[in-house]
Amino acid sequence: MKVRHGGELRQFSEKFGVPIQSVLDFSSNINPWGPPESVKKAYQSCVEELQYYPDSEAMEFRREVAHLLPIWPENVIAGNGAMELVDLALRFLRPKRALLIEPTFLEYRHLLNLLGAEIRSVRLREGNSFQFPLNEILNALQSVDVMVLAHPNNPTGTFLEKENLLTLLREAKRRDIFVILDEAFVDWMPDLSIAREIRDDSYFFIVRSLTKFFSLPGIRIGYGLGSRKLVEKLITHQVSWSCNRLAQKLGIVAFRDTAFAEESRSWLAAERDWLVAHLGQIPLLKVFPSVANFLLVKHAHQLEKEPLLEAIGKQGIYLRDLTEFPGLGPSYFRVAVRKREDNLKLIEALSNHFRESEKVKT
Repeated sequence: MKVRHGGELRQFSEKFGVPIQSVLDFSSNINPWGPPESVKKAYQSCVEELQYYPDSEAMEFRREVAHLLPIWPENVIAGNGAMELVDLALRFLRPKRALLIEPTFLEYRHLLNLLGAEIRSVRLREGNSFQFPLNEILNALQSVDVMVLAHPNNPTGTFLEKENLLTLLREAKRRDIFVILDEAFVDWMPDLSIAREIRDDSYFFIVRSLTKFFSLPGIRIGYGLGSRKLVEKLITHQVSWSCNRLAQKLGIVAFRDTAFAEESRSWLAAERDWLVAHLGQIPLLKVFPSVANFLLVKHAHQLEKEPLLEAIGKQGIYLRDLTEFPGLGPSYFRVAVRKREDNLKLIEALSNHFRESEKVKT
């Protein structure tokens, strides 16, 4: 079965009869300020590039990544989005038993199921605000081949302190367990990244994306970081021209726009706090701490969440239903942090819904 994602605007538009251009999409965790103007200008000047093949090794892009971190270009692989690289790594490793920390991004379980892997899971718990239980994870490393870890995690927005994460990676290596670390959201809080820890004896593979932070989901560009030996093998198994010419060029431009990056991080820190505070004032909603550009929210009455999503959807506001996520269920949904004018509309719609619901009950 195909995994459902946020950002499915056509399906939402057809369900609620709202023009796609009018949808307020809180379901996908995309930077509302992007793409950067520098990237838009570069895209408009790339028409002539369409007639040329991409560099099959994406070497200029890989050198740019290496310069930023800094590591060697040979430690970098470019791909058609981060998920292509997670899929590539899993197909190369072909694990028999894999460990997931759930709830997490549903594609990991989907890809492992396609490979016929046995999946073992450590559940993040609401009582602990979905924080990572390091000791429980360490204990669960027994008898698995691979661990896939989103860091920070989606949809909870939680993370491991860097020293704890390095402890986990060291213990996994000691037990011959390979770790795939998805840093798709780490650009919002770069201090959480362990990209600078990549060595040629590393027993982990980092996957990163330009989709979320630079608002480039349509161009499909991501990259992976690992030991030179691993990267060389992955490139051998990768489909030729996996990373298209425009994606490589626009990715380089995005990386060089440091002003956009600094402004985006500063904006998120303030706007996320504002949204948490205002959502927290709405009766029956519980908002969990997050370091990412999205918030996990729980409705106190799980049978009333679906009517809420329906009522909000009819107003053209698209929230991410999390019913199918292991460890969550029918009470939860996710809200992306958007610009203030959109966040105000969300708060107003939610507040009005609960006020009307209370009138009906009384």
